[in-house]
Amino acid sequence: MNNIHYAFGPESVFIYDVTHNKPIVITNDRINYNAIIDAIKVGDEELVRSLLDENQVVNNVTNGRVTVHGDTVSLDGNKLHSAEAQKLIDLLSEGATDVDRWFRFIERLHANPSYNCRQQAYNFIAHSGMPMTKDGKLIGYKGVRDDYKDKYSGKFSNHVGAVLEMQRSGVDDNPDNGCSSGFHVGSHDYANSWAGDDGKLMVVEYCPSDIVSVPNECDYGKLRVCRYTVIAEHESRTKLNDGAFEHNSKWRADLYNLFNWLDTRIHGHDGFVTYTDVKQAFPKISMHDIKKAIEDYSEYNLDCKFDHHSNDYEISFQSLPV
Repeated sequence: MNNIHYAFGPESVFIYDVTHNKPIVITNDRINYNAIIDAIKVGDEELVRSLLDENQVVNNVTNGRVTVHGDTVSLDGNKLHSAEAQKLIDLLSEGATDVDRWFRFIERLHANPSYNCRQQAYNFIAHSGMPMTKDGKLIGYKGVRDDYKDKYSGKFSNHVGAVLEMQRSGVDDNPDNGCSSGFHVGSHDYANSWAGDDGKLMVVEYCPSDIVSVPNECDYGKLRVCRYTVIAEHESRTKLNDGAFEHNSKWRADLYNLFNWLDTRIHGHDGFVTYTDVKQAFPKISMHDIKKAIEDYSEYNLDCKFDHHSNDYEISFQSLPV
């Protein structure tokens, strides 16, 4: 790339546009960060330039349906709530180019029969750590007893695979009532605290159209729904990454095997492993999967540096701050 010079920082990439004599810094919280790094690695100058305009990235990946003007994000000409837009940003920040799950999420949310419920829902889904499934549903958490029964009544089992459902008309839709009728789903912080040291933290899936109310307490940390499904026991109890969520058992097994492979290679060699080596062993694994495997199955974070001599990423473990 003759007209694009670059340098990688720990959480950013510096780009100097020779043609326009313009320095640009892209931090790792920008939606185009991962895509730009990949484009730099393959030496595609034209692609790098096209990715520098975040608004154009959003427009391209949504086939023109989503536009950005200042702080306003619109879908098909209709202004989106910031919580809705953030779910799209979460996907794009992972480097996703297929955002069909986000469109399905929007469709499901807007299919909620109550305007008030939809407005309340934004307070809850704005919490972090609640990614989207492929079919547009959302992931939440449930703190339960050691025997998987709910902590409030002890009547409902929340074992993996359980589907809990009740008539929508039986769920309290008044947000001023904290503890009331209905099945509750929590944010990570709320549910993890509710589980306590003597309970378990479960990962649950719910449909935005099944949201009935979000109580005006605990920082909007819980909502009431008429239906949810328990999909996993979250043994590490860490907050899940935002963006895309895959809950099939094979994917979870692949992440577990990936972490064990990384652990062996990193601790048994030079303290790191290259991204190329990882891709040779796990061809379908992405950098996001590597990050998730490390965070879900260890007490480490991902540490990733770009080595200019080998033109490759060096992946290692970073200890969590004490």
